[in-house]
Order: sequence, then structure tokens, then C-alpha cells
Amino acid sequence: MKCIVIDDERIAREGLESFISEFDFLSNVGVFANAHLALEKLKTETVDLIFLDIEMPLLNGLEFAKLITDKPSMIIFTTAYSEYALKGYKVNAVDYLLKPIFFEDFKSAVLKAKKMYDLMYQQELTSKPLFFKENGITVKIQPTQIMYIRSMQNYIEIYAENSKKSIIHQTLKSIADQLPTENFLQIHRSYIVNTKYITHIDGFRLSLKNTILPIARNRKNIVMERFINL
Repeated sequence: MKCIVIDDERIAREGLESFISEFDFLSNVGVFANAHLALEKLKTETVDLIFLDIEMPLLNGLEFAKLITDKPSMIIFTTAYSEYALKGYKVNAVDYLLKPIFFEDFKSAVLKAKKMYDLMYQQELTSKPLFFKENGITVKIQPTQIMYIRSMQNYIEIYAENSKKSIIHQTLKSIADQLPTENFLQIHRSYIVNTKYITHIDGFRLSLKNTILPIARNRKNIVMERFINL
């Protein structure tokens, strides 16, 4: 997630920068001493998460938040004033961190933001149809309708829930990059399955309705963990 820090206190900015660097899913793309400079940044770049101080001169955090309601950015407020908490949530803040900010509180807040981000991203991918060329004809398939995919070197077979099979000139890796990881899992070098269709697992065999597929030995633990948490 691309994030920025907005705080008029240098020590606070440096502390947040240090915390951000501990998370590989966060990319710090800007640090600003005032909200006006951050507004200019948002005119040219989309930011996923903003660490926003409230008490700042010229333009405070709450006023800034109201100015960017048309942006998709999530906000985590950072402030020394606890009485601002309720006002912060009224502008749809993901979380609220009270200064001095401790790492565990920061971690809890960013994990909450990450969960929201993943949910939004996965929903977008799940609802987005896939388009393929099959025998020169463009075919549209909804990911939710795919039961499993089988690799055949430079081709793949896509098996849909309506028993329709499509043969596409594409590799398994390339199709995997287009599928929502929340719903699809590679169980073998030759197979990717839609986890919602898994009925049971018996040793190194996985059942999807009336179909039985092999599970690779090096994927068994991952497959079992996902199956248990479905």
C-alpha cells in the first residue's frame, strides 16, 4: 500500500517513517510537514493510506480529511489530543493513534488498514471478468464460475461450474496472476482450484464435487491450512 505521513513535528515524522519501514506491504511515497503540501501530492498520485496529524497550523488534519473525501485514501489519525477521537471517526478514519505512538498500536492500526485494503482489492478482482481467445473467438469468464484450471505446458484447460471446458493458449502462471488469491489456490504444479468448490481432502487427493485432483507434497500444508480456514 502506498502511504504518506503528514505531521508538523519532525520527531513524529521520523518515528512514523521508522515504523513504516518495518512492514514490507507499506511503501512510503511522501513525508510532509504540512497538509497543503500533501494536497499537491494527491493531485498527481493516488495514495492508499495517510498517517495524518490533527493539530497542525494553517490546515489541520480534520479539515484536510474533509477536503479529500473524493479520494480512495484511508486515514489513520495521529495526535496527542484524545478528545479528537470521535471527530476523527466522523470522517471515516480507519484508526486513531494517540501520541506518543507505540509500535504495537501502530502495528494493530496498519494491519486493520491492510485487511480493509485486501478486502476491497479482492472484491474488485473477483467481480472483474476474464477475457480469453479460444479458437479465435473472445470468451468471457467470471472467476467465481471457475472450478479449477489444469496446465498443459503452453495451454490451460479451464473447467467451469456448468461443466464447460475451455482450452486457452496461456500458461498457468499467467492466469494465476489474474485470479484473486483470496479465492484461488495452486495445489500442484499443474492445478489451480477455486477454494469454494473444495468438498474434502483425503491424503494427497482433493475433491471438487465429482472431480479428484492431486495435491503436491510441497503444497500439502498450505492446502490443508486454507481448507481448515474456509
